[in-house]
Formats: sequence, C-alpha cells, structure tokens
Amino acid sequence: VTPKGNLFLQHESQFRPWEHGFWLGTHYAAYGVGHNTELDLTLFNVSSPPSNNVTLGTGFKSAIPIPYLKGKYPKREFKITVGSEVLSSLEGQGAGNWSYSHLSGRVPVANTRLTAGVSYGTKDIFGVNTTCFIGAIEQPVTKKFNIFAVWFSGDEHFAGFLISGFSYQLPKNISLYTGFQIPNSSKNGKSGFVVELAKIF
Repeated sequence: VTPKGNLFLQHESQFRPWEHGFWLGTHYAAYGVGHNTELDLTLFNVSSPPSNNVTLGTGFKSAIPIPYLKGKYPKREFKITVGSEVLSSLEGQGAGNWSYSHLSGRVPVANTRLTAGVSYGTKDIFGVNTTCFIGAIEQPVTKKFNIFAVWFSGDEHFAGFLISGFSYQLPKNISLYTGFQIPNSSKNGKSGFVVELAKIF
C-alpha cells in the first residue's frame, strides 16, 4: 500500500512479438491516505489489436495487519488485503465492479511470502463475470532482487494466467517486474511477456 502522502504510478505491458502478436497495457495510479489504505485509479484493456473494452476503475486498497499475529510474530508480516474498484466502460458498455481479498504472510527462515485469496470481477475488465482464486509466492534473493509466481484460476476470463518472473529495485524508488505468462486455457488469452515499471513519488 502506498505510504500516506505519496503517489504511486505503475505501467504494465503484456505482449507477444511472435505469431498472433499482441500488446495489452494497464496503467495504475494510487495515492496513500493513511490507515493502511490507498485510493486507486486504473485504466484497463488499452491494447493492440483493440480490445473494444477500455475501462476506467476507481476505488481503494487496504492492507491490514492482523493485530494478534502482528504482536506475536512481527517478522511474519501477516495481513489481510481488501480492495474494490467501480468500473466505468469508456466504450459504452456500462458499469461494473472488481473486488478482491487475500491473506498473506512470510514463512520462517526462508522469509518466503505466501498469498491466497479470492477475486470477483465483471465483464468490463475480465470479458465475463467471474469469481476466481488468487495465489502467489514471492521469494527474496537479495535486498533488491526477488523471484515470484502469481496465479488466477479459471479458464474463460482474461486474467486466467500463471505469471512467473522476478522483480528488481532500481534507484530513485523505481521497481522493475518482468515475467512470462502462461494461460490456463486458450480461452484466457495467449502466452507472452509481462513487464511492469513502478515508481513512488
């Protein structure tokens, strides 16, 4: 969650330069308001070929430490994350919602972060109304370099991928994430690369 008074900007590109090539961009901004919460603005589904489903999301995200576990196991960083966005189609397809929640924490010794939860989203960004499982694993290698894998279940919506890769902390509060996405089925979309750049101001 973006610290209070700070602005977080992130661009994500999913792309495939070979057979049946494509590019899909997601543009995300967040402002930290304190109390473990940020306000979000996200532009979804800007793409080539055109998705005909460009959507603006406005909402929030909160990452709430679990009081008992925080006191007893402070290094495990147990927390519940909840978020929701009101979706407004910019191409005349109405309004919708994306809401999600997950639990995360770190395991002893290896310091691996495990995440599990659930997501519900409407056709405005997912192509169909869908409820799915979210799972993730993140392993620190150095203070700046992590490896990770993220999975959304389901075999018909646009987010049904396993994405694995690495992140690296660059100077000036810039973060780089890069990976490769594998669809759960051909209905989810195509395999390809994923690159994110993010910065806190």
